[in-house]
Amino acid sequence: MKLIMDFKADWHETLKEIMKSAWDLDTKAITEDVPVHYFNAAQRRITATPRNILVSDTFHCPAEHLQGWEQIKRSVIEGRDLNPHLSKRIGKVKKTDLLLSDWGVHHLHLGTELEGRYTARTGPLLFARVTADNFYAIDVYTHDDFEDADIVEVVHRNWPESIEHWALRGMQSKETLTSDQRKTLRKKRYNSFVQVNDGTTYAPIGGGYVFSGHSIFAITEMDKEHHFLECLERLIPELMPELLPELEKRGYSEDADIRVSLVLTDLAYFAHFTEYGIATELQKRPPSPWTGAVSHNAKDLKWG
Repeated sequence: MKLIMDFKADWHETLKEIMKSAWDLDTKAITEDVPVHYFNAAQRRITATPRNILVSDTFHCPAEHLQGWEQIKRSVIEGRDLNPHLSKRIGKVKKTDLLLSDWGVHHLHLGTELEGRYTARTGPLLFARVTADNFYAIDVYTHDDFEDADIVEVVHRNWPESIEHWALRGMQSKETLTSDQRKTLRKKRYNSFVQVNDGTTYAPIGGGYVFSGHSIFAITEMDKEHHFLECLERLIPELMPELLPELEKRGYSEDADIRVSLVLTDLAYFAHFTEYGIATELQKRPPSPWTGAVSHNAKDLKWG
């Protein structure tokens, strides 16, 4: 028999459907590297879930935007959707966010009224780090401050434990980059370190980016998942002796080609034998902050 399958292609189609139906993104222009665009889009969005709010020691919101700040705080605590406060670029599948990929920082508009899908745009912007459990309110900045190292300084001073993973031990820069120099480097897609006042040096807290502007996170997640799907495909032939009797009952004849497609649910991966209407569980899906994104260890594969 010949098994015909392409689990990577099946996964790519699943991701395109998520981007289209769940995030209302136009995916027609994506012809390659679908997972890179998917993970890039996922990272730029903020998942709606209740979080703790932590406010920095220097946080100050201009009086005219206090109502917007209060609205955001309520949304954070109650787990409401924060994406209307983000850049309109999250609605463009190929757009990137270099501030987020470099320093892991979102910028949110402080408008209170919806204008279409998004809140009214504001000059002052709330800069925040957002994790699964916490919303770190750094301060209110402007559109000219995206490269200001004070952003990292505030995070380091208030919540160093939250970014210690990116601290470079025993390493200090001889020269401190200016905001203009950092802006130039970002435009050219060069990653750089940032040194705070006490000498601590950080690698890109957001994971960094490649020359396309997409985050390194998106590339590595794609590579991990592709490797995992290759492992799943190699397991299919081992399953065939167990499945053949059922396939024969449903019309399979010896030496015929068998098409196998990958089907994903929230709980597991399934191999679907399309022409015979049966599916078998291949692997449970561990919880993940990204819809469709899963972390795996290939040696732990097992049949359901």
